[in-house]
Amino acid sequence: MRLSGPKYGLAEAPEIHESWTSGATENFLDALRKTLTAAREDAIAREDTVTAEYIKAMYSKFISTMGESIHNRDMVRPDWMHIIHSQAYANLWGQAYKAHQAGLEVIAMMGTDELHVTGDWRTVFSEGRSVAQMKIKHSDAKASGEYTVGRVSR
Repeated sequence: MRLSGPKYGLAEAPEIHESWTSGATENFLDALRKTLTAAREDAIAREDTVTAEYIKAMYSKFISTMGESIHNRDMVRPDWMHIIHSQAYANLWGQAYKAHQAGLEVIAMMGTDELHVTGDWRTVFSEGRSVAQMKIKHSDAKASGEYTVGRVSR
């Protein structure tokens, strides 16, 4: 639907023959997203890293156990899991498209929130810890979160 909408206009609108989701489900999940986002933004503003990390971990656990999971037998909602994952993938695709339109080369898209590009991404995206901002992910292998593409180290 996003690809066919006025923002992108890249394809014809799909014809939906059957949907197994409910407007009430999407409304509930959107309300949950807004609540968690507001709580995380508040924790970041107060420099409360414990609460911010707790909210992040709680959301991650919620997503990872609401489908078919041995860790959660009380609430099995694979439809919710698919809605949330689809939204996350669509958001990541939108970021990659924005980067590409701005002249950055997309190297990789991983998971639901990891975008690797060449060039100065800070000219396209704002940097920060907010949900709508980009942040460098640090790994043990490369503490800077940046790496060189196209060169072999000797």
